[in-house]
Amino acid sequence: MRVAFEYGITAGEIAGVVRRTYIQSLEARLLEQRRPTTDARLAIVAGLSRTEVTALREALRAGAPHSMRSGVGLDQITNLLTVWHTHSNFSGAYGLAMDLDLVPIPESPRRGFDELVKIACPEVDRDALLDELIAAGSVEVIDATTVRCLSRTYMPRGADTTRIERMGRFLGVVTGNFVHNLLRTDTEPSYFERTVVSDESLSQRGRDQLLAAVSERGQELVVELDTFLTGLAASEKLEGGKRYGVGIYFFEDESVEHAIERDKPAEQKGERVKPAPQEIDVLAAVARKE
Repeated sequence: MRVAFEYGITAGEIAGVVRRTYIQSLEARLLEQRRPTTDARLAIVAGLSRTEVTALREALRAGAPHSMRSGVGLDQITNLLTVWHTHSNFSGAYGLAMDLDLVPIPESPRRGFDELVKIACPEVDRDALLDELIAAGSVEVIDATTVRCLSRTYMPRGADTTRIERMGRFLGVVTGNFVHNLLRTDTEPSYFERTVVSDESLSQRGRDQLLAAVSERGQELVVELDTFLTGLAASEKLEGGKRYGVGIYFFEDESVEHAIERDKPAEQKGERVKPAPQEIDVLAAVARKE
């Protein structure tokens, strides 16, 4: 709620986004199960009025945004930085990103920034992309002619909607990890999920020491996995497949009664894999009686 208060987001706006997201997900689920997706059916399942559902679906079909968005997406920016550090045309020894020409320079031995954009994300406006990277401190422009990469990491700065979008997206994938492991069947893999928490309360100096260690070692691991994924995509790319990723997060355990339990193998916790819930189509039963 702190973010909502800071940006002036009302309870009504939050509720509106939840309703729209719920209807969108419910419609996709019914289509996947080959069930009817009429406004009346969605309204009954969602517990909303038919008028509300009709308005929400019309907004979805019209492509109305949930909220204000930047013209450049997070995926496009991160993809460009990955290509810059892994593509042989734009990176040198040890994955170091090369300096690129911002404007064409006769007989220049360097590649151009335009070339990188065309390969990594050709549909994006180059200037808008460059502005985002500069604002985040990921690149710098030297003498108005050369673009130099300062960091492979993209972290939006300032109080803007891009950071809210980023927060929402990754909160969603973390939740998805727990949902998958909770509802998975015996034939589905268990997604990696580990946590390490200090046994005792730490001073700010102890916090800073842990944060420094995580920042250094975590960044090394992320770069290693990023490079691995680049090679994996070359051999395992599949149209219609799914995208997967790994996240590393530093957090403060605000539990009052009990600290978060350290990770243990499932057999030590006495956990069992819960079977997937069986969904009953109550509307189909009603239709048969009619």
